[in-house]
Amino acid sequence: MGAGRPPTMRDVAEHAGVSISTVSRVVNAEKYVDAATRERVEASVAALGFLRNESARTLRPGQRTATIALVVEDLTNPFSAELAHGVEEVAAAAGYVVLLLSTGRDALGDRDEVREKEIVGELLSRRVDGVLMIPGADDASGRYAALAERAPVVFVDRLPRGVKGDVVLLDNVGGSRRLTRRLLERGHRRIAYVGGDRGSGTGSKRYSGFRAALKAAGVPEHRELLHFAQHSSDEARLATQDLLALADPPTAIFCDNNRMTVGALLAVHRARADVVVAGFDTVELAEVLVDRVALVTYDPVDVGRQAAGLLLERLDGVDVAPRRITVPVELAEFGDRQQVHR
Repeated sequence: MGAGRPPTMRDVAEHAGVSISTVSRVVNAEKYVDAATRERVEASVAALGFLRNESARTLRPGQRTATIALVVEDLTNPFSAELAHGVEEVAAAAGYVVLLLSTGRDALGDRDEVREKEIVGELLSRRVDGVLMIPGADDASGRYAALAERAPVVFVDRLPRGVKGDVVLLDNVGGSRRLTRRLLERGHRRIAYVGGDRGSGTGSKRYSGFRAALKAAGVPEHRELLHFAQHSSDEARLATQDLLALADPPTAIFCDNNRMTVGALLAVHRARADVVVAGFDTVELAEVLVDRVALVTYDPVDVGRQAAGLLLERLDGVDVAPRRITVPVELAEFGDRQQVHR
């Protein structure tokens, strides 16, 4: 079997010492294969990592399905919906149908690794022309690399460690640094941080920008003001309640994604606290809030358009080194001040 290509039925047949037709009968669960032979073929299938291409059986060589897959983490997140809108807009214009899939979260609120593995397995076995994916932080299991060997893949929001590929990113470090610097310019010195996974590519970069702004201003971090590993708006709300209950509470709270911002806003609003909430990502109806809120904003629809554009170029045969697009961000302030954009 050649390096870098997926195993075929011929490879399995050679490994198991049987004919290709026997392998075909085993993988298609047909009759007339004795138990010992079936077991040997199944062992070879597992050893080589062979996956049956479901749709390839009905397609002529070189024929496409005109289908691309978009894999997100949370379908309820407005970012995912707007991203999908941008992807579909570009894909439809080029004659492609978009298959939308979600990894979701497990019982602990973490990214559902089991579900993601199942999705990647399905994408490997069911022929799609290309994949757009918001991945995890790394590729320890090699599943993203395996997927990229089967079809063009463009990653969105983060590039998993250990994988080379096209990626569309946000200016996470720069946006967080600018927003934190704005809070410092407003006179805030006790700035709390409410975030999700500090170890993820996105989370680590946003925290890095936050820390860089504090360091540049000579303002120390306060451990009691740092809350990580929040997985939902409700958890962020509870973390914010704890912050507001401190003897010396923060005067501003930086939230590293829109779910965190919504939870913090709820807690601050219910406590009638004089605290500015600052967050990364747009929050719906932010302009009608009476509480003070500052946001790092960008256009998720445009992120989807750019990612889909990269994928379609690959499908059209563009063969260049992996490309990286960084989407610029803006600052916006709402609440008891006039809205300001920079």
